[in-house]
Amino acid sequence: MLGIGQIIGMSAGELFYIASGIRDGNPADWRKRFKEHADYLENEAEEVKKNGYRNLVSHLYFSACYSIRAALQFTDPNVPEFMENFRKMEKLFMLAVDNSKIPLKSIEVPFEGKYLPGYAILSDDKARDTVIVIGGGDTSREDLFYMLGYSGWKNGYNVLMVDLPGQGKNPAQAMTFTVDVGSAISAILDWYQAPTDNIALAGFSGGGYFTAQVAEQDKRIKAWIASTPIYDIAQVFRVSFSAVLKTPKTVLKWGSKLLTSVNKVAEVNLNKYAWQFGQADFTSSVSEVLKQAQTVDYHKISIPSLFLAGAGDSPELLRQTDVITEDFRRRGVAVTVRRFESASGADAHCQVNHFRLMNYVVFEWLNHLFKKEG
Repeated sequence: MLGIGQIIGMSAGELFYIASGIRDGNPADWRKRFKEHADYLENEAEEVKKNGYRNLVSHLYFSACYSIRAALQFTDPNVPEFMENFRKMEKLFMLAVDNSKIPLKSIEVPFEGKYLPGYAILSDDKARDTVIVIGGGDTSREDLFYMLGYSGWKNGYNVLMVDLPGQGKNPAQAMTFTVDVGSAISAILDWYQAPTDNIALAGFSGGGYFTAQVAEQDKRIKAWIASTPIYDIAQVFRVSFSAVLKTPKTVLKWGSKLLTSVNKVAEVNLNKYAWQFGQADFTSSVSEVLKQAQTVDYHKISIPSLFLAGAGDSPELLRQTDVITEDFRRRGVAVTVRRFESASGADAHCQVNHFRLMNYVVFEWLNHLFKKEG
């Protein structure tokens, strides 16, 4: 949340005020405090609106939107409150946009007989290059806006931010995580009428795997940005959940009940991931990934790439980044790697603790690649 505040929304002061009323490890306190603050900010926006101060109104609505977003992080998706607050987050986001000068609109991308919800920032004044932003296991399209979308617009790009199956509210519409996510991203490209050939694809966390699938197969992509690149998601799951995989199922079920009865944060998170995968429980989700996940043939990727990694990333994510980087360099594929050490303040997974620095790095690289003025 402090990282988001570097780009848009709530200040550090607001966040520490909210945190002062949260008992550590208590998701009910977290939800209550962030929901209360969202209500406060929305009321402030309604009052300021009477004076016609649109910039301030926009700021307050964005802040309220991301306060609700924080509450959603620890809300069980199986309770009615989840979708109620999700819809409120979407409403607040568009109210913020409507009171700004950002040419953003809500979009729906046709995919397998349904629609993927997204946002598009499209400028009509001239043909602009495009950035498509893809999130991971914990993102919705509103997150993609502060992660890269807002800075993309300020740097003169068209930006597409779309929730894939399993992301955002899509599981509520029977669109859960699938092994072939690349086809969904290609559907976005099919829908989009690109004004130039310069299309960059940026993936964060699990998006580093989703975008790798597309970079391997879809020649319309001219640049790849990943934090971090992943070619073998099954191995990431094996390493991350090795204890789960080694535990007998009967003991695992008993242990999971014990864990969630003691740790309410774990209970909410595991329920959310099971919902996203369309499974009864999280252990079943892990099993399905191990059975079905496809390994990306990174030898087929030959486009300029920027890989971001933090000192706080897991050893397996850093290993896969090194493997792909070494292959690219051996084949003469242009690749830039930016490793964020702790001193940078951007050492966390996906640089969530210093989004501003990450945004500078991405667009300095991309502007140079696409020969745009920085």
